[in-house]
Amino acid sequence: MLWFDLDDTLWAMTENSNDVLRRLYHENPAIHQAFPEGEERWMDVYHAVNAELWRDYAAAEISRDFLRRERFARPLRMGGLNAEEADRLAAYLDTHYLDLLGACKGLLPGARELLERVDASRLRKPGIISNGFREVQHRKMASAGISDYFSVVVLSDDIEVNKPDRRLFDYALEVSGTRAEDSIIVGDNPLTDILGALRADWAQAIWYNPKDLPVPPELEPYIGRLRIAHTLEDVEKALGLIY
Repeated sequence: MLWFDLDDTLWAMTENSNDVLRRLYHENPAIHQAFPEGEERWMDVYHAVNAELWRDYAAAEISRDFLRRERFARPLRMGGLNAEEADRLAAYLDTHYLDLLGACKGLLPGARELLERVDASRLRKPGIISNGFREVQHRKMASAGISDYFSVVVLSDDIEVNKPDRRLFDYALEVSGTRAEDSIIVGDNPLTDILGALRADWAQAIWYNPKDLPVPPELEPYIGRLRIAHTLEDVEKALGLIY
Protein backbone atom coordinates (compact mmCIF):
# COMPACT_ATOMS: atom_id res chain seq x y z
CA MET A 1 0.00 0.00 0.00
CA LEU A 2 1.15 3.50 -0.81
CA TRP A 3 1.22 6.17 1.91
CA PHE A 4 1.80 9.91 1.65
CA ASP A 5 2.87 12.48 4.16
CA LEU A 6 0.66 15.55 3.76
CA ASP A 7 2.44 18.81 4.61
CA ASP A 8 5.07 19.92 2.10
CA THR A 9 4.69 16.60 0.28
CA LEU A 10 1.28 17.22 -1.29
CA TRP A 11 -0.26 20.18 0.51
CA ALA A 12 1.81 23.39 0.22
CA MET A 13 2.35 23.94 3.93
CA THR A 14 5.11 26.54 3.65
CA GLU A 15 3.31 28.71 1.11
CA ASN A 16 -0.09 28.41 2.78
CA SER A 17 1.38 29.11 6.20
CA ASN A 18 3.15 32.21 4.92
CA ASP A 19 -0.11 33.54 3.48
CA VAL A 20 -1.76 33.13 6.88
CA LEU A 21 1.20 34.61 8.77
CA ARG A 22 1.13 37.70 6.55
CA ARG A 23 -2.55 38.12 7.28
CA LEU A 24 -1.95 37.80 11.03
CA TYR A 25 0.83 40.39 10.84
CA HIS A 26 -1.41 42.96 9.19
CA GLU A 27 -4.37 42.22 11.46
CA ASN A 28 -2.53 42.54 14.79
CA PRO A 29 -0.83 45.79 15.86
CA ALA A 30 1.06 43.94 18.61
CA ILE A 31 2.89 41.87 15.99
CA HIS A 32 3.84 45.12 14.21
CA GLN A 33 5.16 46.37 17.51
CA ALA A 34 7.23 43.23 18.05
CA PHE A 35 8.53 43.13 14.45
CA PRO A 36 8.71 46.68 13.09
CA GLU A 37 11.16 45.47 10.41
CA GLY A 38 8.21 43.97 8.54
CA GLU A 39 6.33 40.79 7.81
CA GLU A 40 9.34 38.90 6.45
CA ARG A 41 11.17 39.20 9.76
CA TRP A 42 8.06 38.03 11.60
CA MET A 43 7.77 34.99 9.34
CA ASP A 44 11.47 34.14 9.56
CA VAL A 45 11.42 34.15 13.36
CA TYR A 46 8.17 32.21 13.53
CA HIS A 47 9.41 29.52 11.14
CA ALA A 48 12.73 29.12 12.99
CA VAL A 49 10.95 28.72 16.33
CA ASN A 50 8.25 26.47 14.87
CA ALA A 51 10.79 24.17 13.20
CA GLU A 52 12.71 23.76 16.46
CA LEU A 53 9.52 22.99 18.38
CA TRP A 54 8.34 20.44 15.80
CA ARG A 55 11.72 18.66 16.04
CA ASP A 56 11.28 18.47 19.81
CA TYR A 57 7.67 17.33 19.40
CA ALA A 58 8.65 14.56 16.96
CA ALA A 59 11.24 13.42 19.51
CA ALA A 60 8.53 13.36 22.23
CA GLU A 61 10.44 15.98 24.22
CA ILE A 62 7.55 18.46 24.43
CA SER A 63 3.77 18.20 24.42
CA ARG A 64 1.35 19.17 21.70
CA ASP A 65 -0.07 21.96 23.87
CA PHE A 66 3.40 23.34 24.60
CA LEU A 67 4.21 23.44 20.89
CA ARG A 68 0.98 25.23 20.03
CA ARG A 69 1.47 27.84 22.75
CA GLU A 70 5.18 28.45 22.35
CA ARG A 71 5.37 28.72 18.57
CA PHE A 72 3.63 32.09 18.82
CA ALA A 73 4.51 33.17 22.36
CA ARG A 74 8.26 32.71 21.92
CA PRO A 75 8.59 34.91 18.80
CA LEU A 76 6.49 37.60 20.48
CA ARG A 77 8.72 37.51 23.57
CA MET A 78 11.76 37.66 21.32
CA GLY A 79 10.22 40.76 19.75
CA GLY A 80 9.98 42.47 23.13
CA LEU A 81 6.44 41.74 24.35
CA ASN A 82 6.20 40.89 28.02
CA ALA A 83 5.38 37.31 28.92
CA GLU A 84 1.78 37.98 29.94
CA GLU A 85 0.96 39.88 26.76
CA ALA A 86 2.77 37.34 24.60
CA ASP A 87 0.92 34.41 26.16
CA ARG A 88 -2.45 36.12 25.82
CA LEU A 89 -1.92 36.98 22.15
CA ALA A 90 -0.40 33.57 21.41
CA ALA A 91 -3.54 31.80 22.61
CA TYR A 92 -5.63 33.81 20.14
CA LEU A 93 -3.13 33.48 17.29
CA ASP A 94 -2.90 29.71 17.63
CA THR A 95 -6.65 29.20 17.23
CA HIS A 96 -7.02 31.81 14.49
CA TYR A 97 -3.96 30.54 12.60
CA LEU A 98 -5.24 26.95 12.51
CA ASP A 99 -8.70 28.10 11.45
CA LEU A 100 -7.31 30.12 8.55
CA LEU A 101 -4.80 27.43 7.63
CA GLY A 102 -7.49 24.79 7.35
CA ALA A 103 -9.24 26.88 4.71
CA CYS A 104 -6.16 27.14 2.46
CA LYS A 105 -6.39 25.26 -0.83
CA GLY A 106 -2.83 25.36 -2.13
CA LEU A 107 -1.19 22.14 -3.27
CA LEU A 108 2.38 21.69 -4.43
CA PRO A 109 2.84 21.87 -8.21
CA GLY A 110 2.11 18.45 -9.65
CA ALA A 111 0.41 17.08 -6.51
CA ARG A 112 -3.04 16.73 -8.03
CA GLU A 113 -1.64 15.19 -11.20
CA LEU A 114 0.27 12.66 -9.07
CA LEU A 115 -2.85 11.75 -7.11
CA GLU A 116 -4.89 11.42 -10.30
CA ARG A 117 -2.32 9.03 -11.79
CA VAL A 118 -2.32 6.96 -8.60
CA ASP A 119 -6.13 6.94 -8.64
CA ALA A 120 -6.20 5.79 -12.25
CA SER A 121 -3.61 3.06 -11.66
CA ARG A 122 -4.03 -0.45 -10.33
CA LEU A 123 -2.53 0.60 -7.01
CA ARG A 124 -4.69 0.30 -3.95
CA LYS A 125 -6.16 3.61 -2.83
CA PRO A 126 -3.40 5.28 -0.76
CA GLY A 127 -3.34 6.55 2.78
CA ILE A 128 -2.11 9.64 4.59
CA ILE A 129 0.21 9.40 7.60
CA SER A 130 0.88 12.74 9.28
CA ASN A 131 2.07 14.33 12.51
CA GLY A 132 -0.38 17.21 11.98
CA PHE A 133 -3.20 18.10 14.33
CA ARG A 134 -6.53 16.33 13.87
CA GLU A 135 -8.65 19.48 13.88
CA VAL A 136 -6.83 20.96 10.89
CA GLN A 137 -5.44 18.11 8.74
CA HIS A 138 -8.83 16.88 7.56
CA ARG A 139 -9.91 20.46 6.81
CA LYS A 140 -6.76 21.07 4.75
CA MET A 141 -7.49 18.04 2.61
CA ALA A 142 -11.13 18.98 2.17
CA SER A 143 -10.29 22.58 1.28
CA ALA A 144 -7.77 21.40 -1.32
CA GLY A 145 -10.27 18.90 -2.72
CA ILE A 146 -8.11 15.80 -2.20
CA SER A 147 -9.90 13.89 0.57
CA ASP A 148 -11.47 11.39 -1.81
CA TYR A 149 -8.11 10.22 -3.12
CA PHE A 150 -7.35 8.45 0.18
CA SER A 151 -8.76 5.36 1.85
CA VAL A 152 -7.44 6.11 5.35
CA VAL A 153 -5.90 9.02 7.25
CA VAL A 154 -3.59 8.20 10.15
CA LEU A 155 -2.58 11.08 12.41
CA SER A 156 -0.20 11.25 15.34
CA ASP A 157 -3.11 12.58 17.39
CA ASP A 158 -4.85 9.21 16.94
CA ILE A 159 -2.49 7.46 19.35
CA GLU A 160 -0.47 10.43 20.67
CA VAL A 161 2.71 9.11 19.05
CA ASN A 162 4.63 11.00 16.36
CA LYS A 163 6.67 9.97 13.37
CA PRO A 164 9.40 8.67 13.42
CA ASP A 165 8.24 6.41 16.27
CA ARG A 166 7.55 3.05 14.67
CA ARG A 167 4.40 2.66 16.74
CA LEU A 168 2.64 5.13 14.44
CA PHE A 169 3.77 3.20 11.36
CA ASP A 170 2.68 -0.09 12.94
CA TYR A 171 -0.66 1.49 13.80
CA ALA A 172 -1.08 2.60 10.18
CA LEU A 173 -0.59 -1.01 9.06
CA GLU A 174 -3.09 -2.22 11.64
CA VAL A 175 -5.90 0.16 10.69
CA SER A 176 -5.36 -0.38 6.96
CA GLY A 177 -4.99 -4.15 7.16
CA THR A 178 -1.66 -4.11 5.32
CA ARG A 179 1.84 -5.45 5.90
CA ALA A 180 5.16 -3.62 6.23
CA GLU A 181 6.65 -5.58 3.33
CA ASP A 182 3.87 -4.27 1.07
CA SER A 183 4.08 -0.64 2.19
CA ILE A 184 5.70 2.40 0.58
CA ILE A 185 5.86 5.94 1.93
CA VAL A 186 6.35 9.22 0.09
CA GLY A 187 7.44 12.09 2.31
CA ASP A 188 9.56 15.22 2.45
CA ASN A 189 11.15 14.82 5.89
CA PRO A 190 14.07 12.36 5.83
CA LEU A 191 14.21 11.88 9.59
CA THR A 192 10.51 11.52 10.37
CA ASP A 193 8.73 10.24 7.26
CA ILE A 194 11.55 8.29 5.63
CA LEU A 195 13.71 7.03 8.50
CA GLY A 196 10.62 6.22 10.55
CA ALA A 197 9.12 4.03 7.83
CA LEU A 198 12.39 2.27 7.03
CA ARG A 199 13.08 1.51 10.70
CA ALA A 200 9.55 0.11 10.87
CA ASP A 201 10.57 -2.33 8.10
CA TRP A 202 8.43 -0.82 5.36
CA ALA A 203 9.43 -2.04 1.93
CA GLN A 204 10.41 1.28 0.39
CA ALA A 205 10.57 4.99 1.06
CA ILE A 206 10.54 7.73 -1.56
CA TRP A 207 12.10 10.90 -0.23
CA TYR A 208 10.65 13.96 -1.94
CA ASN A 209 13.75 16.15 -1.81
CA PRO A 210 13.23 19.25 -4.02
CA LYS A 211 16.14 21.13 -2.41
CA ASP A 212 18.59 18.32 -3.24
CA LEU A 213 19.69 17.97 0.37
CA PRO A 214 22.42 15.42 1.19
CA VAL A 215 21.36 12.04 2.49
CA PRO A 216 21.52 12.13 6.30
CA PRO A 217 23.92 9.55 7.76
CA GLU A 218 21.03 7.94 9.64
CA LEU A 219 19.59 6.81 6.29
CA GLU A 220 22.77 5.21 4.94
CA PRO A 221 22.04 1.73 6.39
CA TYR A 222 18.74 1.73 4.47
CA ILE A 223 20.00 3.04 1.15
CA GLY A 224 18.82 -0.07 -0.71
CA ARG A 225 15.19 0.69 0.14
CA LEU A 226 15.47 4.45 -0.40
CA ARG A 227 14.51 6.33 -3.55
CA ILE A 228 15.11 10.06 -3.92
CA ALA A 229 12.75 12.24 -5.96
CA HIS A 230 13.52 15.88 -6.69
CA THR A 231 10.08 16.57 -8.19
CA LEU A 232 6.66 15.01 -7.83
CA GLU A 233 7.07 13.82 -11.41
CA ASP A 234 10.10 11.88 -10.14
CA VAL A 235 7.77 10.32 -7.56
CA GLU A 236 5.50 9.19 -10.38
CA LYS A 237 8.50 7.63 -12.12
CA ALA A 238 9.63 5.89 -8.93
CA LEU A 239 6.14 4.40 -8.60
CA GLY A 240 6.14 3.25 -12.23
CA LEU A 241 3.23 5.53 -13.15
CA ILE A 242 5.15 7.27 -15.94
CA TYR A 243 8.38 6.49 -17.77
